[in-house]
Amino acid sequence: MALVPGRAALALDQLKIGGDRGTIDFAVGDSKIFRTTGSFKDWRGMVDVDEANVPNSSVSVRINTRSIEMLDEQQTDMLKDSDFFDVDKFPEMTFRSRAVERTGAETLRVTGDVTLRGITRPMVLEISVTDRRPNAPAGTRYARFRGNARINRSDFGMTKYVDVVGDTVEISIRADAWR
Repeated sequence: MALVPGRAALALDQLKIGGDRGTIDFAVGDSKIFRTTGSFKDWRGMVDVDEANVPNSSVSVRINTRSIEMLDEQQTDMLKDSDFFDVDKFPEMTFRSRAVERTGAETLRVTGDVTLRGITRPMVLEISVTDRRPNAPAGTRYARFRGNARINRSDFGMTKYVDVVGDTVEISIRADAWR
């Protein structure tokens, strides 16, 4: 029994995140006149947290591109086609962290790679963590977090209407992480 590590000996907390307890929203449009928003409903991820050594922490997320939703059904269908997410050919996009750094008492910067339409590009998430419960039992909420990032859709081959709508996509994530 002495060789089996106890909870205190394990430095990593493995946490789950996903669409059943969080949102991934986005906004496209560089002007106040034309701005469109949407979200992804089906996504899952893991967050490995090393409180003692934050750079050892990591994040990985998988998003079902078919789960995209816009306010308008016609826009939703358009974003699923080959000019945009091309969900038949690329049913999934992913994010994998490469570095995690503490930037404040409740803030982190997560640098990683997003793969969308078979193209991988860097992305930086600015994260704030609230309502932490490090002693939360299995199956319960460990913390709440918010994350923000920006990407250019043209970097992923989505160039249709860039001159009209804009290129910058603002991403907003709000979720609970649980054991």
